[in-house]
Amino acid sequence: MLFECWRKWLEGVPPNSNSKKLLDHIKNTFVNTYCEHEGIPVTGRLRGSYLEYDRQFDTLAKVHEIEALQVQLDATENEEEQRALEEDITGRILWLCWCGICAEVDELLPKVVGYIRGEGDVEGLREIYRVMNQTGHIDPNDAQAHLRRIMLDARAGISKHQLLLAARAADQAKWSGATRVSTIANTQGPTPSTSAPTPSTPMI
Repeated sequence: MLFECWRKWLEGVPPNSNSKKLLDHIKNTFVNTYCEHEGIPVTGRLRGSYLEYDRQFDTLAKVHEIEALQVQLDATENEEEQRALEEDITGRILWLCWCGICAEVDELLPKVVGYIRGEGDVEGLREIYRVMNQTGHIDPNDAQAHLRRIMLDARAGISKHQLLLAARAADQAKWSGATRVSTIANTQGPTPSTSAPTPSTPMI
């Protein structure tokens, strides 16, 4: 019954998502432990299991950064800037949560494996792996893909708000330069002709 409930939950996990990578990490850790216990060679695909997150993550500093962005959002009236700031805040919250989850898994998973080994129920690890490996997955919808994108932007230190302000400044500089050239041309008046006048032909 427990494995059946687990299978139903896993079927709702989109492929290529962070949740799928996390489950693969857990699954591979379990099967690696089982194979090691039984003396079964482990293939290269299963031997390596690595979670991609910031292991030097400063949680307190990131919380302060999110709070500062929220203050900035509350003081912003422009709707376009508000949407950009909301994306920045959401992305940083998602990245904060992801790093926290991965850190907990990396800390607790070896303890779980050690406990199961101590209980002598290593066969259960193979059964968990089998169940996890047989489940299907649904494709991520647009909302999930969007949230993943803004989380990865936060990971890379990309600010949608700063990009928006930079684009505005570039447009303003471009139009200011064009206006300045037009103003100079208008104040100088028509350009005088430098060619000599054509002499009139005498009538005979």
